[in-house]
Amino acid sequence: MTETSAAPVPREDLTLSIIVYTLFIISLLGVFPAALVGVFMAYVSKGTSGPVATGHFRFQIRTFWIGLAAAAVAAVAIFAGAILSVILIGIPLLIVAVLFLGAIWVWALLRCVVGLVWSIQGAPCPRPDSLTV
Repeated sequence: MTETSAAPVPREDLTLSIIVYTLFIISLLGVFPAALVGVFMAYVSKGTSGPVATGHFRFQIRTFWIGLAAAAVAAVAIFAGAILSVILIGIPLLIVAVLFLGAIWVWALLRCVVGLVWSIQGAPCPRPDSLTV
């Protein structure tokens, strides 16, 4: 009887993805340029990393761009609601836009925290192209 032992699969270094998730969380807490640094790091590292880290970087890049686009829509709606609130018609729009902006913040924070946990555990991102977690 011969025993064959499979060589252990080397664990990818996910330090950069952990740093990017941390930068995104810091930006959600008010230091907005941290997200720009994070997405730049994700773009640069995406091409030279292993498959697990690449999935995380794709997830992070999508989180940044989808969050930015949704926040821009919310900002336009807030601006329009603020202008129209002079004649009271914009107050409901203003309320909905602010609630939407809060929902975007919660969505982005949830994606970053869950992705950070996956990275710390060394797990791949199960659906990097998804809108959900």
